[in-house]
Amino acid sequence: MMVRMLFLLLLNVLALDFSKAQYALDSTLTLAPIFSDHMVLQRSKPIRIYGKAASGSNVNVQFLNKALTTKADQSGKWNVVFPASKEGGPYAISVSANDQKITVSDVLIGDVWLCSGQSNMEFALQDAQTGPEELRAEKFDSKMRLLKMEGIVSTGDVAWDSASLSKVNRYEYFSGSWQTLNKASAASFSAVAYYFGKKIKQEANVPIGLIQVAVGGSPTESWIEHSLLEQNQQFAGMLGDWPHSTLVMDWCRERAAKNISNAQSADQKHPYQPGYNFQSGIAPLTDFPITGVIWYQGESNVFNVPLHAQLFEMLVKSWRQKWGHAFPFYYVQLSGIERANWPEFRDSQRLMLAKIPNSGMAVSYDLGDSLNVHPIRKKEVGERLALLALRNTYKKNVVANGPVPARAMLKDGVIRIQFAENEKLSTPGNKPLIGFEMITQDGKRMPANASIQGNEVVLDIPKDSLITTIMYAYQPFTRANLYNETGLPAPTFSMKVK
Repeated sequence: MMVRMLFLLLLNVLALDFSKAQYALDSTLTLAPIFSDHMVLQRSKPIRIYGKAASGSNVNVQFLNKALTTKADQSGKWNVVFPASKEGGPYAISVSANDQKITVSDVLIGDVWLCSGQSNMEFALQDAQTGPEELRAEKFDSKMRLLKMEGIVSTGDVAWDSASLSKVNRYEYFSGSWQTLNKASAASFSAVAYYFGKKIKQEANVPIGLIQVAVGGSPTESWIEHSLLEQNQQFAGMLGDWPHSTLVMDWCRERAAKNISNAQSADQKHPYQPGYNFQSGIAPLTDFPITGVIWYQGESNVFNVPLHAQLFEMLVKSWRQKWGHAFPFYYVQLSGIERANWPEFRDSQRLMLAKIPNSGMAVSYDLGDSLNVHPIRKKEVGERLALLALRNTYKKNVVANGPVPARAMLKDGVIRIQFAENEKLSTPGNKPLIGFEMITQDGKRMPANASIQGNEVVLDIPKDSLITTIMYAYQPFTRANLYNETGLPAPTFSMKVK
């Protein structure tokens, strides 16, 4: 009896201690994780500052010589909204509640860009072709800031330990804090995002904040809210038993199986799982205003081109709905590599431009590697994305696209391809034009003899051939060489002959 009483007493003490600890945790004043020293807030939009505190407590926030007071709700959440402001800084944010106080220093107001996707967005500056030289120069702009939301564990060919598996199950995969731009912070940051931000900062002359949220190997569906996927019957097959679904790329399922091979739970989660990266990485950011998104992803969806097209359109639309505005979305047409389906996939990405308003596509096949899915020429990719933003978002008078095909017409015994802009067509070093192919009425595919005549490309038609379709840069790895006078390449495309 005495032992039982002592045991019950011990349980009560432990419960009391746990209750006190939980109360102390619930009573702690915090800001949302995205708020930290050296951060960038979005200009020209209402500035929302938010976090948690003891339920019912008064929270005071001071910013830009203004003070706002609010009360934490029953769950402890609180937020205040300051008027939109023009670019500037550095400033400080001061938050207090009861006897607790938080100060966030060196805050800039400028433009915030979300940089997301898979390994080619994750690809670090230090590993890029021009990265070592960039880092040695150490010419870093103090008005450019980086937030790398890094995964707690790599999705490489390794088995995760129990602690990592547990954190992944709790959606505690991403973490990071804002950093000033220096050699250390730039080295491991996305090379594509770095060069994008650098060019935008130079040309637009406003503070730039870059948020990297990328996962190597991650498929498109992992970045879409799970509940949205559930609403479309076509995607149902990838949700319930996704590790065995043929709608998920084989490689993704195999790598995930290796990562979670030590899991004890039959319901172990993984960043390749449909909806996971949205819930873990994107949802926590949707209350934080941004200028727009740059995106480099698709390698893990090449196996099913029509499925990706639907997923990608859903992703862009849903993200815009979550943030509450149709921000610009600029993405990369995949590079060249000796793998099947890549030309069709690149062409599908081009066609998405007509379905997704306020979007743009940077071409990269000419920067590819025939054997390596991670080409090292990242500077050009980042700067091509920046040109799209400078032209369309910042309204700068720059050329942002290579030759954009408009129509292919049969005329005077040849096929004439016209382009959307009245621009000068060229090839590097004025070499012969290559990369065009034809498909005949009976399905025969053949290379085309092509030449530049003024602002058109002219294809000779073989004798007794009826051509229905023309294609450009339609080999998986291609040396196609049609550019404009600014050195930007035409995209991979196919087109019916009128």
